[in-house]
Amino acid sequence: MEDSSSEPAGPTGSAFGPRPRSELPPAQPRRRIRSFACRLPGLLAAGLLYAASASATPGVTEDAIVFGQSAGLSGPNEWLGIHYRAGILAAFGESNSQGGVDGRRLELIALDDRYEPEHAAANAERFVAENDVLAVVGGVGTPTAARIAPVLRTAGIPFIGHVTGADFLHDAGRFPNVVNLRASYLDEVRTLVEHIVAESGHRRTRAMAADGARMGIIYQDDAFGRSVMRSYLKALAEHGIPLLAKTAYSRNTHAVHASLFGLAKADLDAILLVGTYSANGEIINLANSLGHDYTMANLSFAVSYELRRIVEAPSDRILVTEVVPSPHDPDSALAASFRSAMDSFPTPGGAAVNELSLEGYLLGRYLVSTLTRMDGIYTRESFMTHAKPREPVRIDDWTVAFDPGSNAGSSYVRLTHLQSGQAVAESLGEKAR
Repeated sequence: MEDSSSEPAGPTGSAFGPRPRSELPPAQPRRRIRSFACRLPGLLAAGLLYAASASATPGVTEDAIVFGQSAGLSGPNEWLGIHYRAGILAAFGESNSQGGVDGRRLELIALDDRYEPEHAAANAERFVAENDVLAVVGGVGTPTAARIAPVLRTAGIPFIGHVTGADFLHDAGRFPNVVNLRASYLDEVRTLVEHIVAESGHRRTRAMAADGARMGIIYQDDAFGRSVMRSYLKALAEHGIPLLAKTAYSRNTHAVHASLFGLAKADLDAILLVGTYSANGEIINLANSLGHDYTMANLSFAVSYELRRIVEAPSDRILVTEVVPSPHDPDSALAASFRSAMDSFPTPGGAAVNELSLEGYLLGRYLVSTLTRMDGIYTRESFMTHAKPREPVRIDDWTVAFDPGSNAGSSYVRLTHLQSGQAVAESLGEKAR
């Protein structure tokens, strides 16, 4: 597996900088058209050149605009990809039912990577080799992003809306082809730590070793876990709180029980769980069966909808951050549009109305908005320019806004818990940009 730290520090070449000739898409047809056009006078030559450019744009035809996706659609964490894809397709179906964008249907080539970096890298190489998508969108997970992002950067392919808050993808200088539409993991972890500290009644310092919140972490041992670990240590340091214990486990495994036993001697009050819904759910259930009353803090990546289906004893001590509004919020215009689209354009596979499918719908709507603002110039360079606009973009009552030099369009975090008997997690508060 590959951690983000092992990925080269800068692009070797792309549409965002020079790239090796071996990675360019086949160019012979363009050279023939250009040679012929140069023999024609004035406006006719210019018109042919424009037509050649438009027809050669990868993923764009006279009747369709095609996006690619690599996500976990099978395996122990398959619902990560299934829910996210369903939201994207609902937004595309909504647009297509209204004539598409400039008369073109929106299509999605979704490839399964099983939430494994090697499969994700192969899928990225496939998109580069086939050169048949305008952009790659809607991926899931940090370890997969760590393998996909460098490949797409080198090929000059935009990489939009990956489900991760990893710090390395928020480096716009390192990844100029990346657009993030969700809050960072640092945003989420800060929200969790601030809440736990407030609940403890006072801040813990090294000099107060017997008092205050005693904090530990159980994390997935890969790029995801290590990225969140860096954010967690930073958030704890802001409150003068030491990390008292940590354990880790391998990705896509059910062998997570030992990680909880490894923290038993630390006498913790709260544990940050950095994993998927399947792993976190097993750890929470084990802790409950052993009589522990830890505060168990989960990131949005744990998918509260799936976590709620696994956890045997929901409580207000099981915290989950969310990076979108509740899909059932009666006051949210975005949530209302989303529910309508999911009802009108259902997808096979059993995807449900939840925060992750809402996040996919928001991504799909943002892609439609970006294409609409391109004024018919459908190139990857134009797409990237319009995907990070200077002015805020409204999607119903939701705002996407980028600070200068940033590739992150949102810092919204909503804190919830899994209270017993609650069909929808209760909101404990929210923070937005």
